[in-house]
Amino acid sequence: MKSSALTAVIIDDEQEAINGLLALVKDIKNLEIAGTTTQPEKAVNLCLKARPDILLLDISMPGMDGFAVLSALHELNFYPYPIFTTAYDHFTLQAIKAGALDYLLKPIDRKELVEALRKAEANKASHDIEQRIESLEKAVKNHRKLRFNTRSGFIMIHPDEIFYIEADANYSEIFLSLKQREVVSMNLGAVEALLPEQFIRISRSIIINSTWLTKLSGVQKKCWLRKENEEKEFSVPEKQMGELKRKIGEL
Repeated sequence: MKSSALTAVIIDDEQEAINGLLALVKDIKNLEIAGTTTQPEKAVNLCLKARPDILLLDISMPGMDGFAVLSALHELNFYPYPIFTTAYDHFTLQAIKAGALDYLLKPIDRKELVEALRKAEANKASHDIEQRIESLEKAVKNHRKLRFNTRSGFIMIHPDEIFYIEADANYSEIFLSLKQREVVSMNLGAVEALLPEQFIRISRSIIINSTWLTKLSGVQKKCWLRKENEEKEFSVPEKQMGELKRKIGEL
């Protein structure tokens, strides 16, 4: 193997899919497979040990999906070039395209794989890969369903479904409408950490989805949300009013 060869790690929760990729790449002379795993929770340590140039990364995996693996590596300042493998999903592909990154639709075509590897080799020394991955993470966060822990398991909710969120001691109430809510076993701070940018904490106990914000009054120190035919009024503490206006201006 030449010293200039690309190295790759394959991450997919199905061994059959990994075997299929191994068969497709076995005759590619300038590619070395440095490791594989069907357990996404072990992928980060594998990548840190192998230090691959490329990740052949399945998106849909239980527990920790491909985006979560990439984000974990990002937090450790490691940026291998990702080539995602996925079944067709509109929002997923939009997010990948937002980061100007590559994806392969399953079942994977060898010619498309070779072309993606060629592009990866051309881009492996690119100085903007960090920015591309950051753009991807932002797009994913805005489009994917969010997982919230409940007393009996978890619930998946798309951000756009959420009207507002209210603290309830160590729990939080996620209001999808004035009459429909989900109680999650997470405090408001833990919920806030999962939310994309359109969500704004207007007080110690309330987070609003600014998508539904219709009116803001600095004089009355109030804001109003309207979703479909329902309207909700909130008081906004004076110290939060300036911050609320600033964040709305940035969205």
